[in-house]
Amino acid sequence: MLHPFMNIADWDKIGISVAEAAQRLHHIGYIDRQTMHIAAGRMLGCAEYEIKGALANLAWTDSVHHDQLRNRCKQLRMSVSAFDKCPEPLLDRLLGKTLDAGSTLHLLVALFEVIKPAQVEAIRRFLEETQPLVDQPTVHMLRHQLLDREEQLAWGREAIAALSVRATKEELTSLADWKQDLAELLNAAGGADGRLQRIALAEDRVEFPTTPYSAPERSARDERFRSSIVKFKDMEFEDSHEGRFKMMMYSRYFEMSPAEAVAHIIFASTGKPWAFYLDASRHLWDEVRHAWFGEAALRNRGYDIYEAPNWVGFYDMSKHLFGLDEAYVHLTLAIEQAAMKYPPGKREEWEFARDIAKDPLMTTFQDFDWADEVVHAGFGRKWAVEGLYKGDVAQATAAADLTWEKRTRYMSEVAAGQAEPRSPFAGNY
Repeated sequence: MLHPFMNIADWDKIGISVAEAAQRLHHIGYIDRQTMHIAAGRMLGCAEYEIKGALANLAWTDSVHHDQLRNRCKQLRMSVSAFDKCPEPLLDRLLGKTLDAGSTLHLLVALFEVIKPAQVEAIRRFLEETQPLVDQPTVHMLRHQLLDREEQLAWGREAIAALSVRATKEELTSLADWKQDLAELLNAAGGADGRLQRIALAEDRVEFPTTPYSAPERSARDERFRSSIVKFKDMEFEDSHEGRFKMMMYSRYFEMSPAEAVAHIIFASTGKPWAFYLDASRHLWDEVRHAWFGEAALRNRGYDIYEAPNWVGFYDMSKHLFGLDEAYVHLTLAIEQAAMKYPPGKREEWEFARDIAKDPLMTTFQDFDWADEVVHAGFGRKWAVEGLYKGDVAQATAAADLTWEKRTRYMSEVAAGQAEPRSPFAGNY
């Protein structure tokens, strides 16, 4: 005879209440929202290129986890307004210190040796203590989240090991005190779910010193790169199919700068609906993936990806030329919505890679780049046309056109040396 409850074990366990389940998930989910914000902000100042891209993936994955937990808590009778509030001030203090971590290594240690392991521990504790029959939707969700979270931890350990090899003796020595400081805050908060025995902070406790983090004037690149505000600086492309294909690969590769623009919008924007940050986190990760498409295509063709100046102009414009809403309009309407036209547009780029360049790898990349851009154009309609301009297409189009005029004038001035790049590091570019 078949199991009466589809092989769900411990069906007669009492478990925890709806209220307690929601409270625990609220704590875990609040951490996810803040780590999304931290990852988006810190990728801007992260010079280590591979880690910069990975932080975009963390931002997106954490936003998805937060959204799942938010929706589940709503089903567990917790209001959205309650869920969106901080459940524990000490968690805010812990996460604030993490944002202010003094180096990329300190940031990764905070995330992957303190905070995210505590979340995994809290999730496993929840799975052990909840009633698996009545709370099966949560069990299903958390089991799948654990796959992502364990994958994050594995990458985090690898990244910490790689950075530790290059760290100074002083930096490595400071890590123990840094972890201890964060662990004390976490223990005082009752763990990542608020359910562990709280250990009060000592009155004579000495905190690890940090400096408040702010987005940099110029997006960071490590020593392997030269950077340029002007796109394709010192680069030549033949007036041929091969020249166009080379430009296409570099255009994808340089999408790390639009990704940083989206990260800037996420990090600096306040008061937007949660759904905006969820969509923007997906947008951020897509732009990094597109940069990786271009990098992979260039590597596949034998190019030295460090030879040409790496474009940082989109972040520079978003930080210094445009307001936050303007930057979003420029990206989603002026560029991505316009790319839906055919020809040229994204469809024609894919056809060129397939039929003219005949490069199977880039054909696949352009195929999925086109699919992603359709999604982004939809974000633009939702958050720019409908959200900013109340559905007035003509007004939104005029605003997008104005951003092109401002961009063209600004870049011409930079290229002609009439406008100094607005950064204390201008001499390097």
